[in-house]
Amino acid sequence: MYDSEMRLTGQTIERGKRIPPGFMIPIVAVYVYNDKGQYLIQKVSPKKGNYYSTTAGHVKSGEYDFALAMLREMKEEIGLSAAKSELKLVKIRRYEYKFTFLYMLKSNVPAEILRVQKDEVESVMWMSHEDIELLCKMGLFNRIHYQMLLDCEERMQNNH
Repeated sequence: MYDSEMRLTGQTIERGKRIPPGFMIPIVAVYVYNDKGQYLIQKVSPKKGNYYSTTAGHVKSGEYDFALAMLREMKEEIGLSAAKSELKLVKIRRYEYKFTFLYMLKSNVPAEILRVQKDEVESVMWMSHEDIELLCKMGLFNRIHYQMLLDCEERMQNNH
């Protein structure tokens, strides 16, 4: 666990337990995008919520390189491998008890060749911004993840 200034506290917490006031945990998230302007979106398994989102996860105890934690999550959940140098940090979003390291990754991998972690992810597919926005309006896309998409798109516009 970390303090509000993102300094290690030396304490750990079991996943799923309530985070004590004043402590924070690190989360990693990535938006994978392709040359067609689409995003690699996963449908979360029914037992995990049955909604759509981008790839994200908890940083494990002992993982201090958040980019490597993101690469691990991506490989575990959707079977996508990449080099650390390919990940671009978009921003660090702060929430009440967590901070999320948001990355972007460019890839043109066909979704159908990816091997998903079945207990976490039902399927993975490329989607346009409009498709994601529609799912969000229907309450089927993780709202925080939609806000992160907007952060990524803002970053892409500012880099052109």
